[in-house]
Amino acid sequence: MMSDDWEALADLDSLEPNPANCRQAMANERLCPFWLGAEKKEMDGLWNQGCFERVKRSDLPKGTRVFGSRFHYKIKRHTNTMQVKSTKVRLVVQGQRMEQGDDFEDTFAPVPRTTAARMLMALAAGNSMHLHSLDITQAFIQVSWADLPEEIGDIYITPPKGYDEDPDYVYRVVLPLYGIGASARALHYTLARWFRDNGFEQAGFEESVWIRDPDALYPSRIIVSTHIDDMLCACDDLTVLEQFKTDFLS
Repeated sequence: MMSDDWEALADLDSLEPNPANCRQAMANERLCPFWLGAEKKEMDGLWNQGCFERVKRSDLPKGTRVFGSRFHYKIKRHTNTMQVKSTKVRLVVQGQRMEQGDDFEDTFAPVPRTTAARMLMALAAGNSMHLHSLDITQAFIQVSWADLPEEIGDIYITPPKGYDEDPDYVYRVVLPLYGIGASARALHYTLARWFRDNGFEQAGFEESVWIRDPDALYPSRIIVSTHIDDMLCACDDLTVLEQFKTDFLS
């Protein structure tokens, strides 16, 4: 049985910890239906985006390594009341056994320094700009390995517990996933391509801060700071800011 009736969890202890693994998640009778629903949502989303190809083990090239996978569980809360807002589950590849040179070439992905984020918030406050945060849902699977300047070899995983546990089959990972060393790097290059294609310029002091000057499409300046799959967006015109967010997420 799955559930998304968040009001039923309104009185959940604000100190309730995030489960460390599937066993802990399923052992909580009250939260179990919510975790099952979040697991299904995650896996359905990954399949719908074409993230996997199901492959017979016997068809794998000799010597191919197959990595494990697991779910990561998180309780999301409203910041003002600490009441449960949702339960979030993310599929993570257990890529700790991946080796540089065989499974990936580089993992570096620039993120803004703390001073850059503070500067953006100070700039927004001092100029009466609207400042919004943006979380890119299932960010990595909207990324293309082709945006990387280097090639990534085929990566195979076993499905997470409770899903497609036929030992004769594995999944080939078509799109980046959390836990793969080069995923964040691929996301950075995909975002950089999108920003350049849409008229943004990189701030000279930060590779992950982007600025777009006013024009006919967006009549007000937009400043964006990216941190993996989280973004801060600033603009003095709320309508322009909302239009940018809609265009970016479409």
